Amino acid sequence: MSQAFPRPTIGLSQLLTEAGLDAASAIRVTGPGALPALIWLCRRGYENVGCLQAGARAPAEETDALLAAHTASGDWLGALLDNGPHVRRGGVVIVQTAPSVGGGAAARIFYGHGFDLVRRLPGAHRDVLVARRSGRQLREAA
Repeated sequence: MSQAFPRPTIGLSQLLTEAGLDAASAIRVTGPGALPALIWLCRRGYENVGCLQAGARAPAEETDALLAAHTASGDWLGALLDNGPHVRRGGVVIVQTAPSVGGGAAARIFYGHGFDLVRRLPGAHRDVLVARRSGRQLREAA
């Protein structure tokens, strides 16, 4: 019997590697599915991972990657990028969105927060987006 979907562990492992992340990378996970994602990362040898409570203001430390462990709306994505955790220059945000957010809307949200959308993996019910923080200035707070 064939599987309808590829195994997510293979895809995420490859995605993290392609994003330049390794066992020593500082990775923060947030969202309702953060705990299972955190356990998954720890079981695969990632040593510097942490979990942040959704809606809580993040610490000022910069991370190498932020993984949002649920399907994010455009408003939630904007709030996440406003409140942190703060991803270092060259660091990445990996997030799942509904296909309606995964196109130009997400690219505009990321760009407005100093990120460039570098990869979009379209899916039937959600897209996986990878955005890298650029060197340009972040937008000014209103």
